[in-house]
Amino acid sequence: TVWAFAYIKRWGFWAALGLFLGLGVCLVHTFSRGGMVALAVGLLPLMYWTPRPWPWRRLLALGVSLWILVGCVVYWQAHERMTQGIVTEDRSISNRFDLWQAAPAMMVDAPGGWGWNQAGPIYGDWYQSVDITQRYKNLVNSHLTWMTEFGWPFRLFYVFAWVTVLLLCWPNAAHRWRAIPLGIWLSFFVAALFSSVGEALIIWTAPLLSLAAVLIQRLWQVQWPKPIFWAVPAGTAAAVCLVFLVLGQNQRDLHGSPEVITLGTGEPNTWLLVDRQVLGKYYSKSLRRYRESPDGQAPSLGIALRPEALPNLDGMALFIAGQSSDDFAEVLAAKMGQAERVVLLSPKFFPQQTELTSEQLKRIQAFIGEFSQSPASHAWKQAADFQRIPGAGDFLPDWPQLLFTPTPSET
Repeated sequence: TVWAFAYIKRWGFWAALGLFLGLGVCLVHTFSRGGMVALAVGLLPLMYWTPRPWPWRRLLALGVSLWILVGCVVYWQAHERMTQGIVTEDRSISNRFDLWQAAPAMMVDAPGGWGWNQAGPIYGDWYQSVDITQRYKNLVNSHLTWMTEFGWPFRLFYVFAWVTVLLLCWPNAAHRWRAIPLGIWLSFFVAALFSSVGEALIIWTAPLLSLAAVLIQRLWQVQWPKPIFWAVPAGTAAAVCLVFLVLGQNQRDLHGSPEVITLGTGEPNTWLLVDRQVLGKYYSKSLRRYRESPDGQAPSLGIALRPEALPNLDGMALFIAGQSSDDFAEVLAAKMGQAERVVLLSPKFFPQQTELTSEQLKRIQAFIGEFSQSPASHAWKQAADFQRIPGAGDFLPDWPQLLFTPTPSET
């Protein structure tokens, strides 16, 4: 952005160089490898489209500035950080690769997207190794994060929009200044590859202002790319999405949406309503570990994150974990009436809230920990087929076994 000064007056070059050097020193001090790569890529169009020949004074000043930056790299030993992952292992890089490798499968498994701000949690629940508990807010890549959180129409539009912006900012001999907007957008694109910088709205200021300048110039002069060039964004969007579609094909039996996840092939006959206080913070890993074990059961299973997401349950089994008494919804009572079999795991609501008859309640199984603190526990012991879990509280550590292989009644 600072190189825009170079197009104003003769002194603008020196102002731009001074600002560039100062900001470059700050960038080196961040030890950000992605930032350095983004800077290098962003400078390419400026170097290519700068009028030639370059005055020797400016070349000398540029050379001195670059050597100052190199000196800062050596003084702060930033080069050691930048070579990690090449000569030595760097978990920062390997963790990113793990996240990025899962993105195509996440797109394919959720054609409609996983939902806003859900890319990181969904990765941790269903794609991360069951032996790792490190959590992520996102995929440490703005592009992949948004493309997994939203469906295929957005994914096509997103790639189309990026290529369109680059096409509009493309310089020519009459408008060399557009190398600055192009460099800004290229730098922004590369930076967003290595981190989720796109989440910070302030980061969009310079790219959007530069794009506005390009659009104003094009509108004023009625100068737009030739029609044939518009095939480039459309073709690129289709090709990129096709690549993700191919790379995302796998043998996983997972399909998802923001509120529903299904495991297994075919329509599930068993549904689980999740409460992490009962099933555990890493309930998904517990379930995956059980299903992958030699003795594990692997029938089709539907998982709902809220009662409203449950389908019609006629002839199906419904497992309900927890569910706060204050948040108990009428829709859940209706679903309990639909299901052929209802199993409660540490229920937090009372039998009276279900509006079921005493005969219907007797057919409900309730698994309750020996040390449960829920005030509803005693009521369910009296109303339903109560089964006590020795040594457990409201959290049931062995709930996958209860889900697929219930223990005999213990009253």
